[in-house]
Amino acid sequence: MERHKLLRRQIKKYLPANWEENEQLVHFIAAINESYTNYDQDQALSQHAFDIADQEYNEITQKLINEKELRDKSIETLLNSVSQLHEGENTDWISESNDLLNIAQYLNVQVSKRKEIEGQLKRAIRDARNASKAKSQFLSTMSHEIRSPLNVIIGMSHLLQLEDHLPEQVENLEILNIASQNLMLLINDILDYNKIESGKLELDLKPFSLTELITNIKKANSVNAQEKGNQLKLILDSDIPERLIGDGGRLGQIITNLVSNAIKFTNEGTIRMTVSVKKQEGINHLISIRVKDSGIGISKEKQQTIFEQFTQASSNITRQYGGTGLGLAISKRLLELMNSSIEIESEEGEGSTFSFDLWLKEGPSVGKAKFEESDKRDLSGSYILVVDDLEYNLVMIRKILGEWNVKMDLCYNGEEALQRVKEHSYDMVLMDMQMPVMDGKEATREIRKFNRKLPIIAFTALNDQASLDELYSAGMNGYLTKPFNPDEMYNKLRELLNRFDKAELE
Repeated sequence: MERHKLLRRQIKKYLPANWEENEQLVHFIAAINESYTNYDQDQALSQHAFDIADQEYNEITQKLINEKELRDKSIETLLNSVSQLHEGENTDWISESNDLLNIAQYLNVQVSKRKEIEGQLKRAIRDARNASKAKSQFLSTMSHEIRSPLNVIIGMSHLLQLEDHLPEQVENLEILNIASQNLMLLINDILDYNKIESGKLELDLKPFSLTELITNIKKANSVNAQEKGNQLKLILDSDIPERLIGDGGRLGQIITNLVSNAIKFTNEGTIRMTVSVKKQEGINHLISIRVKDSGIGISKEKQQTIFEQFTQASSNITRQYGGTGLGLAISKRLLELMNSSIEIESEEGEGSTFSFDLWLKEGPSVGKAKFEESDKRDLSGSYILVVDDLEYNLVMIRKILGEWNVKMDLCYNGEEALQRVKEHSYDMVLMDMQMPVMDGKEATREIRKFNRKLPIIAFTALNDQASLDELYSAGMNGYLTKPFNPDEMYNKLRELLNRFDKAELE
């Protein structure tokens, strides 16, 4: 048996050489040897266990150290964030505090405040939407209430100009006509800006004569220019195509705003309108339009603010010259819809030049015979029912249609119109929208239950897309916007009567 090395040294040192002859001593030494061996094994196991425990302890300790460093860093970041939330107030308590419970309570308070602010914002957005809706409803109502009498003023002015008058009466009628047209322009500006803001304004692209448009604008503004001692001059490029495709109405609105502004701010000077073809690429023409005046001019610092809504160069300007400050703002927004922009060159006391370039496609040519035909103003053989609740509207329309040899019936509400349509065979119905007893849309729906072919044309002060969609969904075939120009009305009626020829309806 192999003995423990320590036991061998002790046997050699303390026992005689013949000790193995003693059997009892041999058993004793064997027991001691086993005890020594077991002790070494236990010691080795204990050391191994200690080594493992020490390693685990070191790992756990390092992990705790890392976690503490991460916690300290997190607390530092959290305290910095809290300091920013608490900006402007005493934050000493934050920098000195490591109490996560206090920080959590503070954050809970801040979250509650943010939720309250968020609720206030939501309520503010809801109130703003309601206010916008109320504004639109108000403008819709005011549009109808203002446009209806204005429609009569323009129509009666047109009829009076067709009669024979004394020279001084002719001048008075011209002034009346210009004043009513200017009032219509102002109303259109206000309503158009509302539609632009709500994103509901759409361009009406169709062929028009730019030369005719510009010439008419010059004629319409000549009297105003003369009253202020101004010369209104027009320079037209002969290369301008006969017809171009675009929104002639909106383009005319822009140019009219620029010309009327030039006249307003110029006394005994010159306003020059210049329209030319700047560039041509196939059927596309880059049209350059400039309005130059010798008026009061605009300082450099005011040249950007004048394009803001309801803003003029100064309060003195508003008091001295009047105006809403909407014209340039609307012109700028309309040109943006046309992928163009307005430019200004001006110095105070030296006059101003407003200009813009606009790409327009050349439209189909219109023969001269068509223009001559449109000047005949004769709708003989047409039988039209006119429905309107305002007596003066009916008087005005009756006189205008009478000039065109139209046979007509008149009634005052939708219920009466419904009965008339059942009793007579009309070529067309001109239907006002807002009437007592039964409005125009309801009357149209009732008529469509038994007559789906009769052309029904709406008289309306509204021409936004949502309102027009409602008209068409009620069963109407078209619309005339109040106030209407009698010449435009004639062309519209002739076009619709030709389209819905009575023989085709039967």
